Parts: sequence; C-alpha cells; structure tokens
Amino acid sequence: MANSQEQINVENWIRDSWLRQQFGHLFAKRALPLTSGGSFEFDAVSADGMIIANISTSSARTVNGRAAPGPIHKIRGDMVFLLMASARQRLIVFSERDMYHWWLGEQKNRKRVPHELEFFHAEIPAELAQPLAKAKQIAAQEVTPMKT
Repeated sequence: MANSQEQINVENWIRDSWLRQQFGHLFAKRALPLTSGGSFEFDAVSADGMIIANISTSSARTVNGRAAPGPIHKIRGDMVFLLMASARQRLIVFSERDMYHWWLGEQKNRKRVPHELEFFHAEIPAELAQPLAKAKQIAAQEVTPMKT
C-alpha cells in the first residue's frame, strides 16, 4: 500500500518554511468557519488568519502521461472552501510545476478560476522532491492493472 508520508513531508515543508519565507508569517493547519455555517481545515492559515492556503503535491498528469482528473477535481473542491472563508488572501500552493501551469491556464486563458485565488509554485528541495517522485511511482504501480 502506498505511503503518503512523503506528501505529508512536502506539505509540512511548504507550510513551515516556504510560506513563512514568502509571506513573513507563521502558518499552521487550522479549521476556519465558512459562510455556510460549517468549517473546513485548511492546509495553512497565517497566525493572524488573513492568509489561507491549500497545498497540492499532485501532478496534472499521471506517471503514464495521461491527464489526472482526480487531483484536478480535488483542487476545484478546495477552491470552493477557500472562497467560503473570510481572508485577505486565498492561495493554492503547488509543489508540481505542471499542475501550477495547468491552473494558471485555467485562470488566465480559459477564465475558469476566480481572481480572488492566487496560485504559487513552491520549488521543493531535492531531498523532498526525490522521495516524493518515488512514492508517486510506487502508488501508480499499485493501481495499474497487471497484464495477463
């Protein structure tokens, strides 16, 4: 069974190091109230609550080069929650460059993402990128049907 620890390590690094360096705030995983009356746990919320973010470690394509609709739909869902929370800035931070560029295209070219959302690509260090890539490869092998 695939181990998600590598994704968690990358998410933690983005929250604890990258976001802090970019925005000068401490961030923590935290639930916030939504305009609908419920709540949602965001991957990163600044200490003052003015910046909220969700973090994606997914690629826009599978290891076999096909489109990856699952991660794209998950990010669309995250967008809804970002828009339903009160904040000055609403971010989605991508560890994978292809996913970052896919969403930029959705926002700038196809005009299918609200301007209230900001996208960022966090260049992760090699010591995190290599294990993440390996974990994705193992996960892909687990869900690929065996040929008989």
